[in-house]
Amino acid sequence: METAEGPTRSDLPRTRRKVSDVAAEQLELKIRSGEYPVGTKLAAEPALAKIFGVGRSSMREAVRTLSAAGYLRSAHGSGVFVVSDRPVNTAVNDRTLSGGYTMTDLLEARESIEARCAELAAARMSDHHREVIQSILAAAAPREVSQQVFVTLDAQFHRQIAEASSNPLLLDIWDSIAPQFTQYSFKVIDIPGRQRRAHLDHCDIAEAVFAGDSERAARLAREHVDAVRQELRALDAAVAVQLKGAP
Repeated sequence: METAEGPTRSDLPRTRRKVSDVAAEQLELKIRSGEYPVGTKLAAEPALAKIFGVGRSSMREAVRTLSAAGYLRSAHGSGVFVVSDRPVNTAVNDRTLSGGYTMTDLLEARESIEARCAELAAARMSDHHREVIQSILAAAAPREVSQQVFVTLDAQFHRQIAEASSNPLLLDIWDSIAPQFTQYSFKVIDIPGRQRRAHLDHCDIAEAVFAGDSERAARLAREHVDAVRQELRALDAAVAVQLKGAP
């Protein structure tokens, strides 16, 4: 039935929800309510499927869904454990990037490329590039700047440093890894404090470049990349501790 205002609720198409989605929501509720606290080892798949009244394949999919959301983590040979009572950005747990590369590949490449770009930029900085970099830093400074905008400004900052190196091949190399850099940035931006630390690092690198201090600029560029590497290792260590302490 359709009224003058448009179709009624009964006229709207109904989407049948997947059994696995319903099971995932129920399991999530038990985790968030504390019924399954952090550290809990879940029952084996057949028993878990029986608890939630679904088939094993649906239960398996539900567990995968909550693992992707950061609630669960599988430990090889030990089972599935609750590692968080709230959803987290687990994109950072997926270290793969397009082109068959990994975050490790990107960080190793960035460490060399960005250090050399910063070193040369400090010796060759033009007034134009100085103005552009200053405008990028100013746009990234407000606390309320969105993550999406910051990621864009982040890429622009590093590209401008590469352009300021006045080495067209280095700029081409930077452009060649730009897609992976953007993917990586969206994966790590939710690490607590990452956006603020990245902006402060950019300011320090720019200061050294503007001052013509090539050695310091290169060192800060390397440290900027290494800081993320250390944060990723810390995340991995925290998860390992949770799993080790799980009953």
